[in-house]
Amino acid sequence: MYSDVIELVGVVNLGEDDLGQEIEKEVPRQVFCDRKCIPQNEFFQAGISGIKAAHMFEVSTLDYQDETKVRYNDKIYYVYRVYEKANERVELYCEVKARG
Repeated sequence: MYSDVIELVGVVNLGEDDLGQEIEKEVPRQVFCDRKCIPQNEFFQAGISGIKAAHMFEVSTLDYQDETKVRYNDKIYYVYRVYEKANERVELYCEVKARG
């Protein structure tokens, strides 16, 4: 049973503009999840790689479609690691990126 909701943010390619640049649109989808703490060893390993680990969300394997952004509590997080579990669930390890 899931206890929380996130938005997985996918991207749809709408074609090209007059200059030949791709036009993309973000498409968010709400899915149920369990938010869990980042394990201590994961937090430190991510930090060594320059990643600021923030949250781990567990979602159904059927709900995850290779999205790289997650919106949670009106904040955007980026998926830096995906771990597929045996129980038809996927762990999404998410980071905060500095603006700029």
